[in-house]
Amino acid sequence: MTTIKVKNKTNWFLTIFSSIGLLILTFIIVLILPLASIRETYLLSAISYIALVIPFLAFYILFMYIWLWNTFGKTILKFDTEKIILIKKNKLFSKSKTYYRAKIQSINIEDFKIEKTQFNTRYHIFSNSTFSVTFIYNNLTIRIIDWLTHEKAKEIKDILS
Repeated sequence: MTTIKVKNKTNWFLTIFSSIGLLILTFIIVLILPLASIRETYLLSAISYIALVIPFLAFYILFMYIWLWNTFGKTILKFDTEKIILIKKNKLFSKSKTYYRAKIQSINIEDFKIEKTQFNTRYHIFSNSTFSVTFIYNNLTIRIIDWLTHEKAKEIKDILS
């Protein structure tokens, strides 16, 4: 099986912002909430702490999800003549996906400088890394690797074809 590893393009503003958020949330969960939940009885203290920590823990997991993928994320493609396996490394809550070559109609390169979604339109004018390698699989367009330069996207498309 042949392997292609592509490092996720790091957004340093997002990395710094989410790192600060993780530090603040850790400080709140470990120091402030236990002090705020101290009561006369231990059972009330434990229940109060759990009730207070749940929303902060949810935000902590969200920040960790964003921070891990943005800072250390990699997309790994393993492929042979029969199938393509897509692995998102260092992304929480994701599993590998397998696509069979017999069901792939075409492999394309798409430019998302102007990205239209269901709810809005986003303009990515400050970057040259706006290309994605996509393929048509069972009449659905699937983005395999995002935010590449045109040369890198063309290279990956040629390897997969």
